[in-house]
Amino acid sequence: MKRIAVALVFLLLTGSAFAAQNSNTKPAKPMKPEPADCSKMTDDQINAAVKDKLAKTPSLKDATINASTSAGVVTLTGKVKTGQLKGVATNQVKRVACVKKVDNKCETEAKAAPAAKNKNAK
Repeated sequence: MKRIAVALVFLLLTGSAFAAQNSNTKPAKPMKPEPADCSKMTDDQINAAVKDKLAKTPSLKDATINASTSAGVVTLTGKVKTGQLKGVATNQVKRVACVKKVDNKCETEAKAAPAAKNKNAK
């Protein structure tokens, strides 16, 4: 009789342990930051956030990018190595809160022209 009682207690405890490990539960979603109140955000604050975002982007480390903001429209000027990096800069600035539009006037560095082939060389 004792063995049956012990076995029942053991089964009850192991069953509840497995039930507590429900694999169907979803992990908690990370909290989204509250949207910024753009009516209270000045162009200087937006510009500071843009410069910070560009400075923290590793692929733009070697780029020389200046930013200016007027009425939520950010204008980028300077030089980047490739057109792809120009697009990266535009996309990063679009992610900054309260940016309405990005006008990217950055120039790409000119690639060295390939050496001309000499038809007479052997």
